[in-house]
Amino acid sequence: MSTVHETAALLPGPADLRIHLRALAVLDAAISDDPRFCRYTFDAAWGPGEEAALMQNGSGDDFSVLFTPVGVLIRGFDHESEMSPYSTGDEQVWPGVIDEVPAALSPLLDEPAFRDEDTGTPLVTACLWRETGDTAWRTGSAIGFPSGNESPDGSGFLFSLLTDRSPEAVQAHFEDYYERPVPLDAVRHVLAGHPLTLAITEALNPVALSDSTLLQRIAAHPEVVSYLSCDGEFDLARRDPIESVALPNGLPVEPIAGCNAGGTHYLCGPAVPDGPRPDGFLPNVMEAT
Repeated sequence: MSTVHETAALLPGPADLRIHLRALAVLDAAISDDPRFCRYTFDAAWGPGEEAALMQNGSGDDFSVLFTPVGVLIRGFDHESEMSPYSTGDEQVWPGVIDEVPAALSPLLDEPAFRDEDTGTPLVTACLWRETGDTAWRTGSAIGFPSGNESPDGSGFLFSLLTDRSPEAVQAHFEDYYERPVPLDAVRHVLAGHPLTLAITEALNPVALSDSTLLQRIAAHPEVVSYLSCDGEFDLARRDPIESVALPNGLPVEPIAGCNAGGTHYLCGPAVPDGPRPDGFLPNVMEAT
């Protein structure tokens, strides 16, 4: 049987766990063609002094790992588990799962994103924690797990990439999810904490740097859109040029962003499947022909 008790014995310390979770989020974002389908994400500004690593598999199962100054809280939810609040009859958390969470960390379970929006019940079937200064991961000590299930609280599959952190396990996961080969050397590079270089990015996803994919990724992250449009330099909301533009060689141009001075950023030439196009900028002060 695989439960939080076995998981606790296999997890690394908080610092190494944080590095690993950030790497999983980087890999997911690099391999994916569409950010909406990434399972692993990392929010470095979850709250004041707090960071959050999140996993959602799109089927109703998820986990969160919250890093705070007072410690780390891991919450997992298997929606099909017998221990789910939806399976207990009284829609309450399974006895013993969160009863022993320290007072300093228990408010983290009050996050609305981790509760049923109608009943307010925490969505949790597995919970682990480690206060700052502690030397081991803790779990509920008196949980009565239902029998007849190898992973009654969902720990076995929810935290599989946290307990087996090998490059081979991570590679196998992403190849299964995205249904295409993922280079093991590139996975090793990211898991080791090395920068995501152009070569590694192209190895993980050959179309990741195409102009359409880059624009799609930018649009999917409001904070990136806001940063690029700072002072009106690259504003995706300003795609209508003040004046029409035609290249002397007759090649097409596509407006992609504008600036507050009236200029426009363009992609130049015919679209290249899964490839980049040259970009250009035409200030308003120039005459378009």
